[in-house]
Amino acid sequence: MKKLRLIYLLIAFASCTKVLDQVPEYTIADENFWQTANDAESAAVGIYPAIQSMSMQFPVAFDAASDATTALLINYSPFTNHGIPVDNAIVASYWQNNYAGIGRANDLLKHVPLMKDSLFAGGRKEQLLGEAHFLRAYFYFNLVKAYGAVPLVLEPYTSFNADFTIARSPADSVFRLIISDLKAAEATLPPTFAAAASTRGRASQGAAKALLAKAYLSVKNYDSAAAKALEVMNSPVYTLVSGAAAYSSMFSTGGKNSTEAIFEIQFVSSSSQANGLFSLYVPVNGIPAGIQQGSYQITPTAKIIGAYETGDIRKNAALGLTTSDPALPYVNKYTRLTSGTEPDIIALRLADIILVRAEALNSLGKTAEATEALNIIRRRAFAEPLTSPGAHDFPYGSETNLTLAIENERFKELAFEGHRFYDLVRTGRAEAVLGITTYQTLWPVPLREIGRNPRLVQNHGY
Repeated sequence: MKKLRLIYLLIAFASCTKVLDQVPEYTIADENFWQTANDAESAAVGIYPAIQSMSMQFPVAFDAASDATTALLINYSPFTNHGIPVDNAIVASYWQNNYAGIGRANDLLKHVPLMKDSLFAGGRKEQLLGEAHFLRAYFYFNLVKAYGAVPLVLEPYTSFNADFTIARSPADSVFRLIISDLKAAEATLPPTFAAAASTRGRASQGAAKALLAKAYLSVKNYDSAAAKALEVMNSPVYTLVSGAAAYSSMFSTGGKNSTEAIFEIQFVSSSSQANGLFSLYVPVNGIPAGIQQGSYQITPTAKIIGAYETGDIRKNAALGLTTSDPALPYVNKYTRLTSGTEPDIIALRLADIILVRAEALNSLGKTAEATEALNIIRRRAFAEPLTSPGAHDFPYGSETNLTLAIENERFKELAFEGHRFYDLVRTGRAEAVLGITTYQTLWPVPLREIGRNPRLVQNHGY
């Protein structure tokens, strides 16, 4: 993963300040760049910092809005209270960071096709284009989940004279682009790279398939979601980790890029590309030796603490408890060591995709197959063999019961990984579970973007 940890060698991507962050302050002179395969590789690597820059938005802000955590201090309390002001800085940063990534992906998609094929080793040119397609789809998937309709920007802006005031496209149009981009990525990306960290940390064929399964689920194309999830499950590249130690290790500094990770956002240490999530989740006192203290701004809810059954190996991986008086529960998935090293953020992993298949099959009325997929996760959770029935298997029952069982399993399995809020929105359950109204299932369009782009319309209710 060395390339991902390098500063973009030839281009300093500065923070953009325009409506869609598409007018680049780092404007590349075409005659000086896009001349070699290394230029194209550097451009691809340069897209990933936009993903790293969102750690304080995803997963944190989305989890603060869910029933898994409660924000204790002012920064994230608007998400917990579902009273987000239109000038919220976190909402504005999320818009900016995603569009910055889209701009970089568009730059590559425009210029690499014009480069000579002879500059690239066999298939590498197509792979780089697939990487840009995947990343653009990833950014738009983030945006549509947060804001609904958003502007579709498909070309890089090359001058300040360009018209970059673009109206919002409906969510179904955004999903069509996401699915189209992911199909293009799936067709050209490699299953693996030379190193495990690169395989998990860069766009791969498995990552495209996994995100495609989640996109299909979002648009209720259940047949395609189930089929694509099965392709990921059948891939020899990914396997569920087994046992309590291995499960907890996935979220540790020493267990990065496990066999279960499909797309993992890479971080190094407090001195280089840190995510800093520990600072929000970890208390000041009573934490284990060797763990860096935080400021305890976000705490797990009683609901998530009580959701785990006796013997569930996931509880200790997800939750910690201080030795202070009173004892305080805290999120255990992002602890930083006092040495400065910290875990990655796992954006896509196999357990998520298995549960995507379970939900899709259940929505198709295929109860037995859905239960089988669900029980793969439940057996692993209780350290039972994955290939045989166990005491903790969910029994066959009505579709309604199975629907709630799958929802609850995602709640526990993916706790604090940023998925819960959108899961509830996607299934139409957010209002009942969170006690919110329909308009609160989306974030407001940032006020500064509304001010800069007269063609943008604010989300209803804001």
